[in-house]
Amino acid sequence: MARGRAKSEWRKPGRRQGYRVLAPERHLIVCEGEKTEPLYFQGMRDALKSEFRSRIHIVVKGTGLHTVDLLEYALRESRLSGGYDHVWLAYDRDDFDRSEFDLVAEECVQNSDDTTTFHSLWSNPCVEVWMLLHFGFTTAEMTSAEAIARTDAAFRKWLKRPYRKNDEKLFEDLSSRLSDAVSNAESLSRYHENRGATNPSEMNPCTRLYEVMNTLQDYLGVQQRY
Repeated sequence: MARGRAKSEWRKPGRRQGYRVLAPERHLIVCEGEKTEPLYFQGMRDALKSEFRSRIHIVVKGTGLHTVDLLEYALRESRLSGGYDHVWLAYDRDDFDRSEFDLVAEECVQNSDDTTTFHSLWSNPCVEVWMLLHFGFTTAEMTSAEAIARTDAAFRKWLKRPYRKNDEKLFEDLSSRLSDAVSNAESLSRYHENRGATNPSEMNPCTRLYEVMNTLQDYLGVQQRY
């Protein structure tokens, strides 16, 4: 699984008026979906603190592509743009063949080099696992339909509104619970690893979306719950 460079490696500090500053970073987030994921990540980008907006550049593209086409698209976009420091691929198990779902994660590792790190932000069975983990921890296997229904129930209980896949305020409304989601997603990954699962397709429910949050959440202007 592509875990990318540690924060300490890509936060290359400079000096400005006696302060350490973040060297410019370019991030490309490529999503298979055309609604939920792009809207969520656009909300994350918009939540960057003002002092970092000139230092961290995030481009979000919803593609509607599936399987290995998503990676090929990301590789092409990275080459045409002159390169990104990090390329993040967000995709779901429910739209992928099992072998291709696992293959994309492997290919992200193989295509990473000294200039660009490719990350597979897969969710099994779907991105709603990530949404659900904002409200609690679960290891119960589920279908996409069940994950969506459970997310909707959590939204109605805690946010007092239904879950909508085309919600432009999705990141904003969940941001106060971001640390909970990251912690729960990390625990869920460890749970599957401890039970001997080696491939993403074997880990249901699970998601790697916490990896991009671990990289960027220090630069987001969000108020956490305590």
